[in-house]
Amino acid sequence: MNLNNVQRRRIASHKIAENKGFSLVEVIIATVVMVILCVGTLTVFTHAVRINRGNNLRAQAQTVLQQEAEYYRSLKFLPIGSSPDLNGGTYNNIRTRTTPDGRAFYVSVVIDNDPYTAGVQTGSEATCKFKEIKITVVPVIAETGWLADLKTNLVLQRVRAN
Repeated sequence: MNLNNVQRRRIASHKIAENKGFSLVEVIIATVVMVILCVGTLTVFTHAVRINRGNNLRAQAQTVLQQEAEYYRSLKFLPIGSSPDLNGGTYNNIRTRTTPDGRAFYVSVVIDNDPYTAGVQTGSEATCKFKEIKITVVPVIAETGWLADLKTNLVLQRVRAN
């Protein structure tokens, strides 16, 4: 039985046509691999967004701390005529500061007239020559998770001018 060239070509092209494309099993395996890769990538992005949110909140708190530090540095600390805002004591939530993007923070201040003695010393304003000022900033709207107890502190020291 002799096949002519035309018949041979038809048989060869028919075999090639049968081998084109993917089987259903190959498509399902490829889909499962792609889903696994996508879930892993999305998990990494979710984690990165949470970390960036926390860093953004800390940066905003540091901005508020910088404003408060500049305020307390600008107050007069003299033998006579010191600013009453520098009187020793603990002042919880004395003011609320808002960042440019609308986030509000409570500001608490502890002013110690003698930081070398245990506790907060509030007396002897006239003879006090050295003060330690601790400023704490807390978000007004509490966050959840690892940012729930975010308190940002700054300690600065002032020496009385002569």
